[in-house]
Amino acid sequence: MPRPLALLMGSALCLCAQEPPTPPPAQAAPTATTPEAQPLAAPAAPPAAPAPKPEPPKPAAPKAPLQDNGLLDPAWFGDGTTFATGDDVDFFWIKPGLDLTGHTVFMKPWEDPAMLRKGRDGKDNAKATELTDSFPGMLRGALTGAVNGKAKVSRTEGDLTLVGRFVDANAGSKAAKWLIGLGAGSETATWDLKVVDTKTGELLLAVHHRSISGTAMSTIQDKLVKWADKFATFVAVRAVK
Repeated sequence: MPRPLALLMGSALCLCAQEPPTPPPAQAAPTATTPEAQPLAAPAAPPAAPAPKPEPPKPAAPKAPLQDNGLLDPAWFGDGTTFATGDDVDFFWIKPGLDLTGHTVFMKPWEDPAMLRKGRDGKDNAKATELTDSFPGMLRGALTGAVNGKAKVSRTEGDLTLVGRFVDANAGSKAAKWLIGLGAGSETATWDLKVVDTKTGELLLAVHHRSISGTAMSTIQDKLVKWADKFATFVAVRAVK
């Protein structure tokens, strides 16, 4: 073989031995359009339940109207009390079948005067306070005599409780009584009282009454003493068997 040709072939063989093999083409990464790249669809969330609508406020129960020119407030006795009228007791209610026999009535100190009539002055308030302190004793004495041992009346305890309050008082004028008369300067007092079960508070008897001293020959205290006797008889006839 000629020398030049041998050199040429040797160079070609050396170049083939030095050139690295060509790697195969890389596969393209899956794209978002290929099925492998598509994420599984999440299930649709159920629609949110509508929020409950707030209930409208309930209307307040109507209060029973005041009676006796605004001085008899049924709420003090308990709404729903229906009063009858009488002679010795102006307004009253008694639980059907009430029998005080064998019970002890606790004569509780009366509440402070409510003074529901507007325009009363300091003398009127002082008179109401004075009667608040003295009237329960009058009632206790009168009731003790009227029940005649079939029931007891106590100033310390009892399974039944009698309590009251003055809702109006007018101290009047002694001078007008003497000089003018004909009702001028009259003293008046108006009160509520009730008997309740001491433990449960159940209303058993309710009374509203007004007394008037219109002459110079009597005072409002005299009128209350006389009414206490009438009230005691009223109770004994209707609620002591």
